Amino acid sequence: MEKVLPSGVVALRAMRNTRRRNRIADIEWFEALYRVYITAIAGGSAVLFLSGLVSDEKLNASGYADLAQHGPAALGLFAALVVFLGLRSGANGGPLAIEAPEVTIVLMSPVPYSRALRHPAIQRLRTSTFMGGLAGAIAGQLLSRRVETGSFLTFTVAGAIYGACVGSLFITSALLVHGLKISRPVVTAIGTMLVAWQAWVLTQSLAIGVGPFDSLGSIVLAEPVINFQRIITVFVVIVLAGWGVILSSRLSLEALARRSSLVAQLHFAVTLQDLRTVVLLRRQLSQEHMRQKPWFRLRRRRLVPIVVRRGMHSLAHFPLRRIGRMALLAMSAAACQVAVFRGTTPTVVASGLLLFVLGLDIIEPLSQEVDQPDRTDSLPINRGLLMTQHLIAPFVALIPFVLIGMATAYILEPHPATLGMAALVGIPAALAGVAGAAINAVKGAPDPVGGAFEGLAMPPEMSGMTTMLRAVFPPLIAIVGSVPIVAAKVASDNGENVFADTTRASLGACIMVGFVVSWVHQRDAIHKWWRELLANNKAQNANRTRS
Repeated sequence: MEKVLPSGVVALRAMRNTRRRNRIADIEWFEALYRVYITAIAGGSAVLFLSGLVSDEKLNASGYADLAQHGPAALGLFAALVVFLGLRSGANGGPLAIEAPEVTIVLMSPVPYSRALRHPAIQRLRTSTFMGGLAGAIAGQLLSRRVETGSFLTFTVAGAIYGACVGSLFITSALLVHGLKISRPVVTAIGTMLVAWQAWVLTQSLAIGVGPFDSLGSIVLAEPVINFQRIITVFVVIVLAGWGVILSSRLSLEALARRSSLVAQLHFAVTLQDLRTVVLLRRQLSQEHMRQKPWFRLRRRRLVPIVVRRGMHSLAHFPLRRIGRMALLAMSAAACQVAVFRGTTPTVVASGLLLFVLGLDIIEPLSQEVDQPDRTDSLPINRGLLMTQHLIAPFVALIPFVLIGMATAYILEPHPATLGMAALVGIPAALAGVAGAAINAVKGAPDPVGGAFEGLAMPPEMSGMTTMLRAVFPPLIAIVGSVPIVAAKVASDNGENVFADTTRASLGACIMVGFVVSWVHQRDAIHKWWRELLANNKAQNANRTRS
C-alpha cells in the first residue's frame, strides 16, 4: 500500500521544487554546460601545467619507506585537526546555515524537523565531500610526481577518496555534536585528546594503526590499491555521515536563526571582498569574545608612544582560543617550510597563506583603527603616521610565534643549524605575513582625497582586473616572504653556501616589508599625487582639444 505523506511535507516539497524551478528558469542550459565544460578543462589543465613546473626530485627507496612509515600518521593528524574544527563548529551551532525564510516559516510550521532539515544537511555534506575530494585529488597527483612506485591515476583516486572522507568528517562531526547536544568544554576536551593522541603517534614513529586516524591516512599510501582496511574505513565514514544526517532533526532552532543572519551578512561581505568584515563575522559565528581582564598591563612610559601602548593593550585582551589558533598557524607554517626544504616546493604557498591568516589576527589594533575612520580623522596626527605606529605592536607580538615556529622546525629537523636557519627564514616570512595583512586592512580605509567611485567609470575589463589584483596582492606578499626557504633548498641541492644565499633572499624579503611599511605611511600622499596627476593630464588634453 502506498504511503501517504503529510500535507505539510507535500507543501514543503512543492515549495522547494517551485523555488528551484524559478531559480533555473532563466538559465540557458547549453551555455551553462559549456561554461562548466570550459571551466573543468581550463582548471584541470592549469593544475596539471603548474604541477609540471615543480621539478622536485623523486623519492628514493629510503625516502619512500620513510613516507610510508610516517605518512599515514601525518595525514591522520590533518584529519584529526579537521575533525576538531568540525566538533567546535557543532558546539557553536553549526554546521548548517539555511536561509532566514526557511527558519522563520518552514521550521515554525507543523512540518517535522527531520523532513525540513534533512535536505539542507545532505546538501552541506555533499558540498564539503566534493570540495575535499577535489583538493585531495590535486594533492594526490602532486604526490605521484615525487614517487616512483604507483601510477598517476592511483594516487589521484586515493587522494580524492581521502579528501572526500576528511571533508565529510568535518560536517559529520559538527552534526553529531550539535544533534547530541554535547557541551563546548566536553567537545574541546574530546577534540584536544584526539589531536594530541594522533600527534603523539606521529612524533613517536609508532606502527600504523595505533593512532585514531591512521587508517584514514593510510588510504593514500596503502598497498594494494583496494584492500579490506580501505573498505572498512570508508564504510565507517559513510555510517557516521548517515548518523549525522539523521540527527539533523535535533538541531537547535535558536542556533539556526542566529547563523542564518550571520551567514547572509558573510556572503554579502565576501561578494564585496571585505575581508575585515568576513573575519569579524567568522568570530561571531564561532562565538569568540575578547577577554574582560587582559593578560598583562603596560605601565605608562614616555618612550613608548600611546598608539603602541594601545595596540599592546588590545592584543592583551585576546582570548586563549585565538592565541592557540595563532600558535597552531605558526606551527603549521613552520612544518610547511620544513617540507619545502625536504623537497616539496609547492608547500611554500601554504606557508605564506597560513602566515597571512596569522597576520589578519595579529593586526587587530590596526584593523580597529581602520574600522573607525571618523575618530581617526579627528586626531591631531597624520593618518599615515598613525597607521604606521599601529604596526609596531603586531611586529613585537610576532616574537613568541616566531619562537614557536623555530621550535617546531627543530622538532621536525633536530640539527644544530636548524635554529639559525629557522630564524633566518622565519622572521622575514612572519613579517611578510603581517605586511600582507596590513595591506588588506589599510586598503579598506576611506580615501580622504576622494575618488571612491572612480572605478565605476572604468571599463568592465579594467575594473575586474583591478579588483582581482587588489584581492590577490596581499596574500601574494605573504607568499613571497616565505620564498627564502626555497633559496635555501636550491643552494643545498647545488652544493652552494646555504646561509649566504638564504641571507640574501631574507634581506630581499625584509626590504619588501619595508616598502609595505612606507606605503602604509605614504598611502594618502600617493593617492593625492595620483589624483593631481590625472587631473593635470585631463586639463592638458582638454586645452589641446580646444586649441
